Amino acid sequence: MYYDALVIGAGPSGSRVAWRLAEANLKVALIEEDSIVGEPCQCAGLVTPRTIDYLNYDIPILGEMSGARLWGPQNSFLEFQANETKALVINRPDLDRSIADKAVSAGAVLMTNTQYLGFSRIDSHLKVTLQSENKTIELETELIIGSDGPASRVARDAELQTSREVLAAFGGDVEGLTTKENHVELFVGSEVAPRFFAWIIPTGESTGRLGLATSLPSRPKKYFWDLFKKGAPSALLENAKIVNRISGLIPFGLRNPAYSDNVILTGDAAGMAKPTSGGGIYSGLVSADAAVDTAILAFQKGDLSASTLKRYQFLIESDFAKELKLGSYLRRAFVELSDSQLAEIINSLNDPKIKKTIQEYGDLDYASAVAFAVLKVKPQMIKFAPLLLKPFV
Repeated sequence: MYYDALVIGAGPSGSRVAWRLAEANLKVALIEEDSIVGEPCQCAGLVTPRTIDYLNYDIPILGEMSGARLWGPQNSFLEFQANETKALVINRPDLDRSIADKAVSAGAVLMTNTQYLGFSRIDSHLKVTLQSENKTIELETELIIGSDGPASRVARDAELQTSREVLAAFGGDVEGLTTKENHVELFVGSEVAPRFFAWIIPTGESTGRLGLATSLPSRPKKYFWDLFKKGAPSALLENAKIVNRISGLIPFGLRNPAYSDNVILTGDAAGMAKPTSGGGIYSGLVSADAAVDTAILAFQKGDLSASTLKRYQFLIESDFAKELKLGSYLRRAFVELSDSQLAEIINSLNDPKIKKTIQEYGDLDYASAVAFAVLKVKPQMIKFAPLLLKPFV
């Protein structure tokens, strides 16, 4: 059977591609290895209002976050409250399914419980091998969209592998939390989550999502259980009970190139996760639309070669790659800090002028904006991260 395009992975990015390509009257199949789209969940489900606006349709919101509390080493602490909603808590599996439903409604064929095994080239087409239950399926297509996550098999088969940092995340849904309403709780320090951070995201009156991420080969499970035993997290988790567990990988580093003959990578497969927060839903959607715009022009030309698809790299690098690069500078600065330096920075951020700046410029999608705004208010803080000057020299 022939399809104009096969999309591997029914996460937000992949389903968005399938949706828009189907709307363009292309014959599209959306391949998902799990039996239910969105499950198992591997995401904390915190997005900016910008993400929902980008989708341009309503989804249920579990909570609106307008503030945050940052708990650091040596009893350092920072709290801020913005005058507007900065983040939304969503049900991530429901989001995934809602976008996949849009794709199906537009005409895409959704194939769940189907595993991508690989492809081979036949002239200007690809033969793709899939496994569905105990049956092997072979399909022909002109274009594969690899939206299959951090360990993308499509990237491997297209020889688009690049060296990048990968974090391991572990968490779960909990009941019996003690948190502040409309505030996200963040925890940093080498004893909490080496080279990244831990979080509590409220989802109800006493419920929330608890998790952390660490650089491999650190063991996130060990640090997860330690959250209940010591430090600031333990006070908020004193009566907490875990009702569900989730885990996943977070890759940092944009693939370049993220395309080859008849292949485009999107979302985490392309390296669109933000180095500052690990989030990738909004940036993944941006990459999906860049892939669609590139693919439609390529189909119109009748040329799906790399020379035509290279436009995709230009689009993602002119749109969101700058933020990813700035985010990588911020991350490199962060991981070089000692616990004492982290504590000093957090205490410095309690300056009223700086807190006002954070409240005004804070943005999960564009973390560099608030970082450089803070440096303008207090230039002395560059002593902690001189490499942040690199974008300007």
